[in-house]
Amino acid sequence: MDPFQVQLADAVDAALSRTSDVQAELAAIGVPELSLPERLGGFGLGLSADIIVNVQLGRGLVPLAAHRETMLALELAAADRLPDSLVKQVIKGTAHAVTIGVHCAPTLRADDENRLWGESEYLPDCEVSLAVVRAVAQGGDHRWYVVRPDPGTSSSRGSALLGLPGRRLQFSGAPAAPATPDDGQLRRSLDAARIRQAALLLGVADRAVDTARGHVNRRIQFGRPLVELQTVAHRLAQLVGAADGWRLLLHEAAWRHDLGRDCAAHAAQVLAAATEHVLRCTRLAIQLHGVRGMLAHSTVATAYRIASVEGSRMGTAPRLWREAGEAHLAASSPAPGLAE
Repeated sequence: MDPFQVQLADAVDAALSRTSDVQAELAAIGVPELSLPERLGGFGLGLSADIIVNVQLGRGLVPLAAHRETMLALELAAADRLPDSLVKQVIKGTAHAVTIGVHCAPTLRADDENRLWGESEYLPDCEVSLAVVRAVAQGGDHRWYVVRPDPGTSSSRGSALLGLPGRRLQFSGAPAAPATPDDGQLRRSLDAARIRQAALLLGVADRAVDTARGHVNRRIQFGRPLVELQTVAHRLAQLVGAADGWRLLLHEAAWRHDLGRDCAAHAAQVLAAATEHVLRCTRLAIQLHGVRGMLAHSTVATAYRIASVEGSRMGTAPRLWREAGEAHLAASSPAPGLAE
């Protein structure tokens, strides 16, 4: 990491150590303002800054999915559709946005008058001020909409998943504005979302391995520390080595995105790898802790629940690996007319 990234990581750690509202503490150090594009009033530092924030959130076991969803929703929504007051609230950490039907099959439908009906998928636990929706329109095709939920036509209900709080939005004829995201911007926004999610998961994996490493160095088994057993030490060493490689891929993907280069393959690959890696790390951590690791309040159990929920939020690892392969093949294929 460069000096700025180190300072940012320390600032996020300090913010998470306080007991007040996490969103407000992050806003005080410039999150998400640092990473928001300049057209939205941010500093435009890009993913190279944002991945540091999300890695630290993962290490702190504070997933804060609302932060990443807000970033994605703002990037997908057209700039002229966002009131200045809303953007200012987002920068202060007092307003949030979500996407619906973007990471999964659409669950909402839209009528001919652009009104939304139905219930959303599992969403972050936050008060939603804006939603970017992919819904099933009349005729069966998928269309994009921007909606600001209001009590008259929208409601929400709590929806915990593996003990992690969330909510679902319900729409009963909510008026929405049609949106037509540019294909290029849509692809880049989704790539950025995947890279942020991978950063979070790698942070969770680091916390699980660090906790397990501390435990096996203290735990005495057969008259010696548990870490002296080769089957324990080798598995932990393998995960530590793998984490170094995936972290390099994460920074490369963020770097390519910030430079405006194609990173579809890198984004899918790093999220698929992070998903598999965090599950391996958290499962091993629970195993090494034994019964203690199965207690609901234990650090490793919390890490496993976060890994299970956040690891599937944007698709399964097999699907992501397939997309990464397809993107690599497409990038390496010769241009039409050049193949002989």
